[in-house]
Amino acid sequence: MRAAQWLTVLLLGLAACSSHPKTAAPPANFPDLSAFTPVDPQDYHVSGTSFVSPNQIDCVLDFGPHAVTVCSGVIPGMPASQGGCAWAHKADPAATDAPYVLEDSDDACATSLARPIQPGKKLVTKNGTCAVGDGGLVACIDADNKHGFVLQPSGSWAF
Repeated sequence: MRAAQWLTVLLLGLAACSSHPKTAAPPANFPDLSAFTPVDPQDYHVSGTSFVSPNQIDCVLDFGPHAVTVCSGVIPGMPASQGGCAWAHKADPAATDAPYVLEDSDDACATSLARPIQPGKKLVTKNGTCAVGDGGLVACIDADNKHGFVLQPSGSWAF
């Protein structure tokens, strides 16, 4: 009986002392995602979980073998010298700690088959969250809050 009590105390002590991976805080200027209302991801499943914003930014969450977020369209706030369709994507999708980048393409943007999402809503999946706000805002971040991007007319940026 004493051995069982000792083992219970030991296990409880180990559980209390073990460290849990912590989620990083998003950058200070990243939108507050708690201000957005979640939508049901099943309602946005068309060959993957995806949506199109009111300003025609097409995003797919948990995309490909590395389950990353990819958005494309005429991204607001990109330098005027860039034309065609722009992309927000991981610099290296295979690297779990890779930052996102914004890149330009000479190709025209494809027509989206994704379901439209309204401003004030967010789509949450296992590996990330994207929110759509007023004024052309699309903000996406990985589940660990370490990497993401903000697309907006005042200036788009990635981290």
